[in-house]
Amino acid sequence: MSSANPAQNDVDVGPAPHGTFTVTELCNRVGLALGEAFPDQVWVQGAISGLTRSNNGHVYFDLVDSDDTVGRSAVAVLPVALFSSSRQLVNRIMRRSGGIRMHDGVEIRIRGELVYYPPQGRVQLVMSLIDPQFTLGQMAAARQALLDRLSDEGLLDRNRDRPFPALPLRIGLVTSDRSAAYHDFVDELTSSGYPFRITLIDSRVQGIDAVPGLASAIGLARTTHPSEFEVDVMVVVRGGGARTDLAVFDHEVVARAIAECPIPVIVGVGHETDRSVADEVAHTSVKTPTAAAKSLIDAVIRFDARLDQATHRIRTLTHLHLDRANQRLVGSGARLVSSARRAVEQQRVGLEQSTYRLQRAPIRLLERAGGELELAEVRLKANDPMVALRRGWTITYLDGDRSATLVRSAGQVTVGDSIRTVTADGTILSTVDAIAPTDPEREVGD
Repeated sequence: MSSANPAQNDVDVGPAPHGTFTVTELCNRVGLALGEAFPDQVWVQGAISGLTRSNNGHVYFDLVDSDDTVGRSAVAVLPVALFSSSRQLVNRIMRRSGGIRMHDGVEIRIRGELVYYPPQGRVQLVMSLIDPQFTLGQMAAARQALLDRLSDEGLLDRNRDRPFPALPLRIGLVTSDRSAAYHDFVDELTSSGYPFRITLIDSRVQGIDAVPGLASAIGLARTTHPSEFEVDVMVVVRGGGARTDLAVFDHEVVARAIAECPIPVIVGVGHETDRSVADEVAHTSVKTPTAAAKSLIDAVIRFDARLDQATHRIRTLTHLHLDRANQRLVGSGARLVSSARRAVEQQRVGLEQSTYRLQRAPIRLLERAGGELELAEVRLKANDPMVALRRGWTITYLDGDRSATLVRSAGQVTVGDSIRTVTADGTILSTVDAIAPTDPEREVGD
C-alpha cells in the first residue's frame, strides 16, 4: 500500500494487533514473568559500585562484575536495594565475621529477591542476606595472587633492602589530615622531645577511590626531585577498621608504589591480625600509627646511644693518646735535657781546650820568637868582626884619597901603596914593599 507521506514507507501503520498492552499492563506482565522465572531468592556475586545510604536507613548500590570495576564501563549492572528492615540482620552477620563492611569495590555474594520496579522501569535485587566468607575468601585469594606476582618480579623485598637511615628525623607522613591516626602518630613523635620534621601528604586511606591518591602520595619520593622533597623515610598510617576498609592496602597499585619507593616505607595500619600486601612489601610493618612513631623514636634512641658510645670511645682513646703523648714528651724532654747537658759539657770542654790553646799560643809564639832571637844573636855574634879580630884575624884596607877599600886579594894592591891593617886592639899603617904569592901548602897561622 502506498502513501503520499514518504515517512510512512518505513513503518507499518496498519491496524493495531490483537492484545495491545498498556504500559501498566506490560510492566505487570513483566513482573509476573520475572516472578515465575525466579520464584525463589537468588544468590549473586559481584563488586559494589556507587553505594549510597539514605536518611531512612536504606542502602542502594549497583552490583557489577569484578572485572568491570577497573577503569572501564560495566558490561552489566544490577541495581540492589537493602532496605532498613533487612539491613540490621545483614549488619549483624558482617559484624560477626569480624572483617566485612560494604563500600565501593568490595566483592560480595548476596541473596535477594529479583523484582521489577515499574515506576522506574528497571529490574532490582532486594537484598536480604550476605555471605561474608565469600568476601573474605575473595580478598585472601586476590591478596595471595598479588603476592605471588610481586614475588616473581622481585618486588617483595625491594623496599626492605633499602638502607634504613641512621637518624630518621625527616618524615614524609601519608595519611588523612587531622584524622585519629594523624594525631596518634604526630603526638607520639612530639612527646619524644627529638626534633622530628614531619611533611604531611594528605590522602584518603579507605575505599577503592583512595587508591590513586595514596599511590601518588607514596610516589612523591620517587617522582619529585630530592631537593624539593627531602625526607628520610615515608610513613603510611591509618586507624583500625573492618577488613574491607583496609582493602586499599591490598591493591596492586599501592603495593607497587611502596615496593618501588626509593626510600624506606613504614606501614602502620590499625589491624592486629591479618597482614595486608602493603605490610609485606614495606620496609617495616607495625600494627598501629603509634607503633610506627615508636619505631622511629627507637631508631633515634639507638643512634643517640651509638653516638654516646662513640663519644665515650673517642674520649677514652683521646685520653689514652694524650697520656702516651705526655709520656713520650716527658721522655723526649729528659733525653733533650741529657743531650743538652752533654752538648754543653762538650762545648765547655771544647771551650776550655780552646782557651788553653789560646793561652798557650802567645807563650809558644814568644818562646819561638825568643829562640829565633837567640839564634839571630848567635848568628850575629858569629858574624861580628870584633870576634874574628879577637881570634887573631885582621882587616886590611887600601887607603886612598876618597875612601878606604877592603883588601880581599893581593891583586888589589901594588908596591908602594899605603895600607891600613885593623887588629883587635889597634890599627897598623904600612906601605907595600913587595907582594909575595901565598904558598898553598902552608897552613894559616904557621
